[in-house]
Amino acid sequence: MWHFINCWSELCRGSRKISSPPLMDRAFLSKEPIRFLPSEEAIRVNKWPAHGLSSRVFRFSQKAMASLKAKANQQCKLEKGEISSLQALSTLIWRAVMRARKAAPGQMTICLMVVGNRQRWDPPMSPESFGNYVTAAFTRAPAGELLSRDLGSAARALHETVSSLTSEGARAFVEAWVEKPYLLSMEPIPYLIMVAGSPRFEVYGNDFSWGRPAGVLWGPAGKSDGKVLASQGCEGAGSVDLEVCLSPETMSALALDEELKEALSLSLI
Repeated sequence: MWHFINCWSELCRGSRKISSPPLMDRAFLSKEPIRFLPSEEAIRVNKWPAHGLSSRVFRFSQKAMASLKAKANQQCKLEKGEISSLQALSTLIWRAVMRARKAAPGQMTICLMVVGNRQRWDPPMSPESFGNYVTAAFTRAPAGELLSRDLGSAARALHETVSSLTSEGARAFVEAWVEKPYLLSMEPIPYLIMVAGSPRFEVYGNDFSWGRPAGVLWGPAGKSDGKVLASQGCEGAGSVDLEVCLSPETMSALALDEELKEALSLSLI
């Protein structure tokens, strides 16, 4: 999506030719065109949510993100690979939201990360390929276990879930969806957060000849209680804008979370 918007803004600034046009090749699919008529039930649970949810953007600077990543990896000490900055941030917000929701120690909690499949495909897809090629990666942990451990230990489980995804699994997921398309349900689950978006894509560089954007807000479509949307921050690569959607009561408690406030404080230095 962001590559398409990058191209659109480039044309709006007066360019007569897109420097890196979107690729519409679908040769990797075994079946085309994809015919999909969603059921009435699918439409019901995926329609725009009722009023009453609260959204807030938390801005993490390059310094704050680097510190968060370093902290998670120092605590975790993986034998292979490392906790990414987005995995560390997702773990932070997962823990903070569960504290804000006052999850009981035995309550099973879930962090669903929407993970890109472009680089997992064999051969990898071009960055210019038009469309979203993603998989839902579920990590589960009882609230007591999630909150009693340090950030790095909790992030390990999330990292292992993402690392377990393979090119074979990505292809199988896409082929199954093409054969039987469906909409991912947006019906809220009380102790789940869903992390979507990515800080990899340029956002603030999208000047439609109106000047540099002052901020990034996601529209109401697809928002639900527990939805977390990540995008690249105003400092560029390494910084993150995190839009969180929660009930007003949970949002008020989240804003007071000490671990979250500590991470955000580095953005003020």
